[in-house]
Amino acid sequence: MLEVEAATATSRRDRKKERTRREIYEAAMSLFARSGFASVTIADICREADVGRGTFFFHFPSKAALLHEFNRRVAEEFGASLREPRGSARDELRALVERMSVELVAQAEIMTAMIGEFFASPEALSPASRDDALPRLVAEILLRGQERGEFSDRIDARLAAASFLATAGAIVSGQVFRKDDLTPAEINRQFLQLTFSGLNRGGDAES
Repeated sequence: MLEVEAATATSRRDRKKERTRREIYEAAMSLFARSGFASVTIADICREADVGRGTFFFHFPSKAALLHEFNRRVAEEFGASLREPRGSARDELRALVERMSVELVAQAEIMTAMIGEFFASPEALSPASRDDALPRLVAEILLRGQERGEFSDRIDARLAAASFLATAGAIVSGQVFRKDDLTPAEINRQFLQLTFSGLNRGGDAES
């Protein structure tokens, strides 16, 4: 009986933490949309979410670390959309890139600023703050593709996932293309070609 009560209490605490983290993220994104990422302070976010600074830092070690919640949401929503029988790993990666692209383009200025600060923030990049939901999802898709013979198994799926996400982050943060260099569709095409074929001559993301 005591074990059941303890488990229930733990579950309730976990749900409350989850709800608070989501409320902080939603308050922050609302402020970023109104005022821009750079001008919003952590104090502003705390007031909007009606939480103390300690609560904010319990969930996010820096403003840029809010990106972890974005990644977590993408991973949860996309993972929940996968149904058996699963399609090809290539198709799943294409769909994930498209899903991420739609979300990022819809909030382009905010996400560009957030990702730029994220990569410059030791706190946001620290292992203690990292949420691995999105890397795990990408690695699972890649590993499944390796097991089905769609991808070479000479590269560890975890390394391939890290490369995939680092490339995506570099593109979105503006480290690769200047504004309006290429259309989002062309960027996605080149991203997928690099993912599937690397720099092999004649490689094609659709092959």
